[in-house]
Amino acid sequence: MRKWLKIAIPTILLAGGAAICAIRWQAWFGMPAEPQWNGETIDYVFPYPTSEWSDSVAASPQDGLRLLVLGDIHSQLTRADYDTLAAHVPNADAVIQIGDWLERGQDYYYQLLLREWTNSALYGTPVITTPGNHEYSKGFHKTLSPVWDHAFPHPNNGPKEVPGASYYVDLPNVRLIAIDTNPLVRIVDLTRTMTWLRQAMNTAGGRYIVVVMHHPVLSVAKGRANVLVYSAFRRALGEADLVIAGHDHSYMRRTPFVVLNTAGKNKPQQYKYHPEVTDSAPVYGTLEVSKLSSPSSQLRFNVYRLNDHTLIDSIYVKHD
Repeated sequence: MRKWLKIAIPTILLAGGAAICAIRWQAWFGMPAEPQWNGETIDYVFPYPTSEWSDSVAASPQDGLRLLVLGDIHSQLTRADYDTLAAHVPNADAVIQIGDWLERGQDYYYQLLLREWTNSALYGTPVITTPGNHEYSKGFHKTLSPVWDHAFPHPNNGPKEVPGASYYVDLPNVRLIAIDTNPLVRIVDLTRTMTWLRQAMNTAGGRYIVVVMHHPVLSVAKGRANVLVYSAFRRALGEADLVIAGHDHSYMRRTPFVVLNTAGKNKPQQYKYHPEVTDSAPVYGTLEVSKLSSPSSQLRFNVYRLNDHTLIDSIYVKHD
């Protein structure tokens, strides 16, 4: 028996180690070298909505709140693209971006984004964003570059002692909750995040609850499902007014869940969940909420194709 154990245990350990190395080979050694930035170094901080900003929007004469919503971009949009989006969504109060804005979480891609964003028509617009898997480094321990927190400051009201960039922002008549699903690999972190999420939803004070996250609760196609995200968040987020995610590089809607792809590496998928609306073209959205002084408020989410800006879908949520 002991002789058998002396042979079996090392064999199992070696086989397990070999399997792990095979699985993680690309993560450890398959990362492309960081491109070298040869242009001027730009140090720009994206503003985010503060309480003062929210007060000023609520008191402004414009008709309610209007946000531009972008999905996976993967560093593919140029300054001209941002100018075109600004022309089709004029006077946006803020931009929501739901992850994988950068192709990689390296300084080169931050500089590329800043160069294209700076002096575009969207320059200076407050940004609400959450990291995607491409902003994280690969390996056993996924890490988010310190440049992220510098470039995209956000309120420090996320779940305590949980890594990542989860937080919420109160806008006029909307509580927007950003969940960073990338680092949630430990049960304790997932539990703390769920406790925080439920509290953030329960204390919204009658506002519309809009959640943004990179990995979707309902994945668009076969092979894309994230079992952890589905199991943990499906029930709680089913009570939200709107949940916007990315990652799948397709568009789908099964209210309140939406998957949005703006420009990143379009991959037409074989749809799995038979949602109400699907589309494989890159799209963007506008999130509009009627003015607080209205007798009854209404949230409207419109989805447009990026190439010709035609309207392909609309979602309406009404609070009496």
